[in-house]
Amino acid sequence: MTDPAEVSTEALSREVHHLRREVAELSGNVRDLVEAWNTARGVVRFVKVLGQLATAGAAIWVILTMWRGSK
Repeated sequence: MTDPAEVSTEALSREVHHLRREVAELSGNVRDLVEAWNTARGVVRFVKVLGQLATAGAAIWVILTMWRGSK
Protein backbone atom coordinates (compact mmCIF):
# COMPACT_ATOMS: atom_id res chain seq x y z
CA MET A 1 0.00 0.00 0.00
CA THR A 2 1.18 3.58 -0.60
CA ASP A 3 2.30 5.85 2.15
CA PRO A 4 -0.21 8.70 2.88
CA ALA A 5 2.70 11.17 2.89
CA GLU A 6 3.56 10.16 -0.68
CA VAL A 7 -0.04 10.55 -1.82
CA SER A 8 -0.21 13.93 -0.17
CA THR A 9 3.05 14.97 -1.80
CA GLU A 10 1.79 13.83 -5.19
CA ALA A 11 -1.47 15.71 -4.72
CA LEU A 12 0.41 18.83 -3.70
CA SER A 13 2.71 18.49 -6.69
CA ARG A 14 -0.28 18.21 -9.05
CA GLU A 15 -1.93 21.21 -7.40
CA VAL A 16 1.23 23.31 -7.71
CA HIS A 17 1.52 22.34 -11.39
CA HIS A 18 -2.15 23.27 -11.94
CA LEU A 19 -1.69 26.61 -10.16
CA ARG A 20 1.38 27.42 -12.25
CA ARG A 21 -0.62 26.82 -15.45
CA GLU A 22 -3.40 29.09 -14.16
CA VAL A 23 -0.91 31.82 -13.27
CA ALA A 24 0.67 31.59 -16.72
CA GLU A 25 -2.78 31.87 -18.34
CA LEU A 26 -3.74 34.82 -16.14
CA SER A 27 -0.43 36.53 -16.91
CA GLY A 28 -1.29 36.36 -20.60
CA ASN A 29 -4.74 37.79 -19.90
CA VAL A 30 -3.25 40.64 -17.88
CA ARG A 31 -0.84 41.43 -20.73
CA ASP A 32 -3.80 41.62 -23.11
CA LEU A 33 -5.68 43.91 -20.73
CA VAL A 34 -2.69 46.22 -20.36
CA GLU A 35 -2.32 46.39 -24.14
CA ALA A 36 -6.02 47.23 -24.54
CA TRP A 37 -5.78 49.85 -21.78
CA ASN A 38 -2.79 51.52 -23.44
CA THR A 39 -4.56 51.50 -26.82
CA ALA A 40 -7.66 53.08 -25.29
CA ARG A 41 -5.53 55.69 -23.56
CA GLY A 42 -3.94 56.57 -26.92
CA VAL A 43 -7.36 56.92 -28.54
CA VAL A 44 -8.54 59.20 -25.73
CA ARG A 45 -5.46 61.39 -26.12
CA PHE A 46 -6.07 61.62 -29.87
CA VAL A 47 -9.72 62.61 -29.36
CA LYS A 48 -8.69 65.23 -26.80
CA VAL A 49 -6.20 66.74 -29.25
CA LEU A 50 -8.89 66.81 -31.96
CA GLY A 51 -11.21 68.59 -29.53
CA GLN A 52 -8.56 71.15 -28.71
CA LEU A 53 -7.88 71.77 -32.39
CA ALA A 54 -11.60 72.17 -33.08
CA THR A 55 -11.92 74.63 -30.20
CA ALA A 56 -8.93 76.63 -31.43
CA GLY A 57 -10.32 76.64 -34.97
CA ALA A 58 -13.72 77.83 -33.75
CA ALA A 59 -12.11 80.58 -31.67
CA ILE A 60 -10.06 81.78 -34.65
CA TRP A 61 -13.16 81.71 -36.86
CA VAL A 62 -15.16 83.79 -34.33
CA ILE A 63 -12.33 86.31 -33.96
CA LEU A 64 -11.94 86.67 -37.74
CA THR A 65 -15.71 86.98 -38.21
CA MET A 66 -15.94 89.69 -35.56
CA TRP A 67 -12.88 91.51 -36.92
CA ARG A 68 -14.20 91.50 -40.50
CA GLY A 69 -17.65 92.58 -39.33
CA SER A 70 -16.31 95.61 -37.48
CA LYS A 71 -14.67 97.12 -40.59
